[in-house]
Amino acid sequence: MLTDVEISRALNAVATTLRDQHPDRFDQARVEQIARGALAGEEKLRAMPTSGTSGELRRTEDDRLVAVIALQDGRWNVERKLHAGESTWALPQPAHDARAR
Repeated sequence: MLTDVEISRALNAVATTLRDQHPDRFDQARVEQIARGALAGEEKLRAMPTSGTSGELRRTEDDRLVAVIALQDGRWNVERKLHAGESTWALPQPAHDARAR
């Protein structure tokens, strides 16, 4: 199972690496390689291109969208879509109360 900490670590690695390396296209294999490296070699995330300069990261366990990655104005942006409150294993109290309703 992919934890919230692992998501944060993987997305930070992807964002930092893409910004440092300045690729001009979304490279599915490279994004997966970066995420896997941040997760100690485990394949918990898979990348999918949505265009030549954008893509998504999804959980391999259930295909849930984790982040959107896009080259915008010459800079790679990684926008997290799966938030900690959506975790199934650790819920902060307000999120737990909201889910109980």
